Amino acid sequence: MKKLLLHILLLAVVLMTGGCRRAVEKSARKVRFEGIERVERQGLTGAEIVARINNGSAHRLTLASAEFDVYYDDSRVATVVLVDPVEIEPRTVASVTTNWRLKISDPLTMLVLYARVKAGQFDQIAVSCRVEGRGGPAPVIFSREKMPLSEFLNTFGFSIQDVQNYLK
Repeated sequence: MKKLLLHILLLAVVLMTGGCRRAVEKSARKVRFEGIERVERQGLTGAEIVARINNGSAHRLTLASAEFDVYYDDSRVATVVLVDPVEIEPRTVASVTTNWRLKISDPLTMLVLYARVKAGQFDQIAVSCRVEGRGGPAPVIFSREKMPLSEFLNTFGFSIQDVQNYLK
């Protein structure tokens, strides 16, 4: 009898977990990043980025923390960190202002990286990231390790050309 109850309990947990996962995936399909509206430098190490977000889900979205490490030839050059958490109300299309801080780990390699990017040489540049937030009741954690820059940009709908245009 105990074994039967344990099996029923496990089956119920599996079924509930599957339903939650499907609900989270369904909500995620209703959230769209529509683009960057404005990038404004804030001193030497800061930036304010305004992005257009379409939250078609029934949940408030929260970006609690985000950190991106930039690598050149396997050496970490800099880290870009979200300064303040950001929230987006349910069923809204909004321009969201985010503040970012740049922490340079290796200033000399940063100069080399900048020169390579301006010259269109991206093959040795990679990005690692860790993003944490919430989509209603569900925590969201996204992380990647040393993705090639072009692949990382494609994840967010950008191209290498977009980076070069920004640096002009």
